[in-house]
Amino acid sequence: MLKPLFYFIVFFCLVNIQCKHDASKVDTGTVIIRLAAEPEQVDPLLARTLADRQLNNLLFLTLLDHDPQSLELLPVLAESLPTIDSITTGPWKGGIKYDFTIHKDATWDNGTPVTGADYIFTFKTLLNPGINAAPFRVYFNFLKDIIVDPIDTKKFTVITDRPYTMALEALGTVGLYPEYFYDKNQLIKDISITDLTDAKRVDSIYQNTETLQKFAENFNNKNTHQTIGGSAYKLTEWITNQRIVLTKKKEHWTEKTPRLASIPSELIFKIIPDANSALSLLYNQELDVLTGIPPDRFDIIKTELAADYHFYTPPKLSYDYIGINGNQEKLANSNLRRALTHLVDVERAITETWNGLAQRTIGPIHPSKSYYHQGLPPILFDPIRADSLLKVAGFGSNKPTLKLRYFYNIKNEKAEEIGLLLKKTARALNIEIIITGMEIKALLTTYRKRDYDLIYLKWTTPPGLDDLRQTWHSSSNVAGGSNRTGFGDKNSDQLIDQIRISYDSKTQKELYLRIQEVIYQAQPYIFLYTPLERMAIHKRFTMHPTARYPGYTIAKFK
Repeated sequence: MLKPLFYFIVFFCLVNIQCKHDASKVDTGTVIIRLAAEPEQVDPLLARTLADRQLNNLLFLTLLDHDPQSLELLPVLAESLPTIDSITTGPWKGGIKYDFTIHKDATWDNGTPVTGADYIFTFKTLLNPGINAAPFRVYFNFLKDIIVDPIDTKKFTVITDRPYTMALEALGTVGLYPEYFYDKNQLIKDISITDLTDAKRVDSIYQNTETLQKFAENFNNKNTHQTIGGSAYKLTEWITNQRIVLTKKKEHWTEKTPRLASIPSELIFKIIPDANSALSLLYNQELDVLTGIPPDRFDIIKTELAADYHFYTPPKLSYDYIGINGNQEKLANSNLRRALTHLVDVERAITETWNGLAQRTIGPIHPSKSYYHQGLPPILFDPIRADSLLKVAGFGSNKPTLKLRYFYNIKNEKAEEIGLLLKKTARALNIEIIITGMEIKALLTTYRKRDYDLIYLKWTTPPGLDDLRQTWHSSSNVAGGSNRTGFGDKNSDQLIDQIRISYDSKTQKELYLRIQEVIYQAQPYIFLYTPLERMAIHKRFTMHPTARYPGYTIAKFK
């Protein structure tokens, strides 16, 4: 049975519309939402930014998705969660197979059914070396084959070569592409999925297969403004730097499912980078949904607009941190890194900079998750303890000046304020913090090159289980890898690898707790806080806040 919580098609809850304004001015079928940045790509495989993902989640459907409240995986396009079995014979003995069935009523815009062939097409696209989806491909090296049932094409089996605890989430939450639209010339129809899952042969196959290359070129350079997905919404207007409009499709298959049928007829995303401009529209009631309200103004706005808007502060599935480059010889000492952590007054920053709208965190696991380590206390602001640790590390008030470069996104005022607080306290211990603001692209380039000492960044965590290999495994501390602090050794790598193949929840939790303890002792980051979302939703709509981006979800529209 399908459990398609409409949270997975749209991102906010609109239940019990209460029209309190002149009907000639209010279209209760239209929701106006602010986007802080223009999306670059709205395709699931090409999305990079949060704005990209917000839009592609509205245009494409996945087999499964996370319930916004419990964060558990539930069916969307799939009729149910798949049957999962071990493979005991054949070339993939020791692996796992997943049997999926797509919902019987699911169809594409041209009326053809959504089938296992579309799932295979989606993964042939993802695994094509020429497609600009390298950040996603690395998560699917366990995938070996996809076999469609010869009798019922809505049924298919995914074959993997090993246990991987995050496999179900990875396999089930990729937005499906309609093959009929994205491969009109059938360039890759005859390409076998097993050719693309063979790590030893795939690059050679790509270099020697003109149709794979041509498909990749077409896909990477297609008109983003003409994107078509399988959800109940279609992209009907995109005016650069102004607005993006999604309109409900007529007679879409989801209308047969009551919990999917009652949705807003139109979503208008106004692209407004400037926070003050967005607030002006809110005061004029020209926005229905606004997130990212400045924390220092949130309480005032909440009071002044209480008659027309509801205000919510759910936790974000993200955390802010200061990365410490342990690849630098001067920062390789854990005592020095912990001393720097004692020099950041996080509690003061939460109170003064965030107006109390943030939560302390001690590691890479979000505090809302069951395996967050509650037993590790936040490292307190303590310059005396910092000085003691610095002396052990060969630095401190009686030693030569230690100079450290602190980089941050120049548009992030909070990051600058944290840097200034650190600079002030560090100066007394003979540490000179050199603060440099950079545009975000330059900042990320600097980070990737590992040409920094301290760097203020944000990390978005997944709603499901955490795979720590990308950022925390020592094998990722290489050119092109995402471990850019130098953290990791044989012990920590082993814990991370064990988590990835552990299916027992108790064992899994114990492993998560242990790796958090290792990271806590090493202090490769100064873990700061998990910000709370600050959002306003017009009182025409009733909604449920969620930790999932963008902080609100739709249940039903009446």
